[in-house]
Amino acid sequence: MEILQIVKILSGPLIGAVIGYFTNMIAVKMLFYPKKEIRIFGRRLPLTPGVIPKGRPRLAVSIGQTVQTYLLTNEDIKAHLLSPQIQQKITDTASEILSSNIKETLLSLADIDNTTYEQKKSQLSQTVSLQIVKAIQSSNATETVLAAVGESIKNKVNYTPLKLLVNDMTLKTVMLPAKDMLDTMIDQRGTEYITPILESKLSEADSASAYDLLRQLDVDEQTVKNAVTNIYRRLVDQSVEGIMQSINISALVEDKINAMSIDELERLVQDVMKKELSAIINLGALIGFILGLLNLIL
Repeated sequence: MEILQIVKILSGPLIGAVIGYFTNMIAVKMLFYPKKEIRIFGRRLPLTPGVIPKGRPRLAVSIGQTVQTYLLTNEDIKAHLLSPQIQQKITDTASEILSSNIKETLLSLADIDNTTYEQKKSQLSQTVSLQIVKAIQSSNATETVLAAVGESIKNKVNYTPLKLLVNDMTLKTVMLPAKDMLDTMIDQRGTEYITPILESKLSEADSASAYDLLRQLDVDEQTVKNAVTNIYRRLVDQSVEGIMQSINISALVEDKINAMSIDELERLVQDVMKKELSAIINLGALIGFILGLLNLIL
């Protein structure tokens, strides 16, 4: 008799708990189901489709605006990019590149094979050689050199018996043909002399690193690292705002959510809020149980 009385007393709260549990479970399910609207005799059945399928466009806009306004602001992005950890990674990466073999670095950056690289290097040597020849021709270098040679000869014989034979007229008679011959040789064979020298120097540089070349200019490694950090900071300061404006994060998030299927959207929400949704269902059972107890008391 007492057991039946206890069962009778607890039946109300237990029934309330069951009703609360399943009510909230159905409410949670109705966030996603039905996935499409249901029509009967041409009229849409109320509460179809579910809350999230029906409101997905509005939800996408809201999430996109929230992400852009509060979660990924220009200041947040800039602060992250300028954090000590990121700056250190940038500096270390640049230092690693500058410390590596120049040839290997260029092959990697340009994504070319060794044969192509050697061809490009040869073309560069020839081009630079031609420019050097043109510079020599346009600067009247041969005339300057021969004039200096003439002055040197005059100084050498100034206090000798040859002084009477070596005068301006004699030197001019010798130097003019020499200048024509030298100009002709530079024009016709200048690149033949210069190109091998340049190729040799470039080949020597292949095995060196950028740091090795900079050290020849009295630039130490720490100075380069500081320069890289300063350049990176300026780029971030000057570019982040424009980049963020051109990206339009709000539109990207909105398009991404709208492109998702309802199943994907449900999995996303479930992954993020699985515990919270379960808590809501369990809370329904608890509230139902409490209301059942209050019904007995009142």
